[in-house]
Amino acid sequence: MTLTAGPLPPVSPPTARERRAARRVGMLGNRRKGRVHPLRAVLPVAGALLIMVAWGTVARNSGSGWVQALGAALAGVLLTGMVWPALALRRARVHCTGCPTDGSAGLPVEIMVGASARVRVEPLEPSGPETFVGPGNRSQRGEAGIVTLVPGGRGIHPSIVVELATAAPFGLLWWARTVRVPLPTDLHIGPRPGTALALPPRHDERAGESSRRIPTVVGEPRGVRPYRPGDSRRWVHWPATAHSGELMVREMEGPTAEPILVNVILPSSPVVAEQLAGRAYATVQELLDRGSPVLLGTVEVNGPCLARVADRRAASRRLARAVNGSGPGPGEITVETTGPDR
Repeated sequence: MTLTAGPLPPVSPPTARERRAARRVGMLGNRRKGRVHPLRAVLPVAGALLIMVAWGTVARNSGSGWVQALGAALAGVLLTGMVWPALALRRARVHCTGCPTDGSAGLPVEIMVGASARVRVEPLEPSGPETFVGPGNRSQRGEAGIVTLVPGGRGIHPSIVVELATAAPFGLLWWARTVRVPLPTDLHIGPRPGTALALPPRHDERAGESSRRIPTVVGEPRGVRPYRPGDSRRWVHWPATAHSGELMVREMEGPTAEPILVNVILPSSPVVAEQLAGRAYATVQELLDRGSPVLLGTVEVNGPCLARVADRRAASRRLARAVNGSGPGPGEITVETTGPDR
């Protein structure tokens, strides 16, 4: 039996913040890559010039030496406030000190970012809210600060794109530059779970014992093994944990079954591809919760890939690596089942 995904709901256009972040990410591909540039400089520069002209007029008409000296000091302060942030930002360096390996689209992911100077960091790819990091940040430890990413879609990120900005020391004019920060480990962003396909009810009327058995999440005890990321806390085997000194979990086994093939073909449209990937992820989750072995077929950068997924984490990573435009048309999800028990 073969199941195919039905029509998808209408997609919403990108928000103004997402469009603005995409434009700033595009700076990495032109002449302004990594260059320091002012932010909204018209009003600060015009205000400083107006103040200097007015003070110069007053100093010339008064003829007092102290007025002229005070005007020169004011000019130095304004010039320092305008230029010094650009020089400080050019020397500023940022680096990532800690990063998780997995995340989900639409959910926040926190990473640790350190900076040699106090700067404002706004993630652009993936996007996220701005925050301040660097020396003098009392809410953080040392030079590192927590930067929150809110990925809008799937993907694997070996690095992130951020915008650094500062107006120190007087806050007269903000300067910014866009940089790419390497991550200590690849960040896998899986799809946001959608609506699973309508799978038929599971039933098993066969009797007897089977000698072919495989590891599963439910069934008869098979043994214990060390804990791996993605294991449920309900599987923890406390006596073995106390004996070995490390976290151990139960390993179960059950009769083998014919694997269920979930084949995912994503379209070229990024928004529609995200929806299809979310439905595929939810379908794989439901099959895994049933205890069914799942073969997931996707198209990656190196070509088609068909392999078994053992848990949700593996399915999320596989769908994160899936590329858009892997087939003609609007894309599809097919579930091929064999045997009377699935």
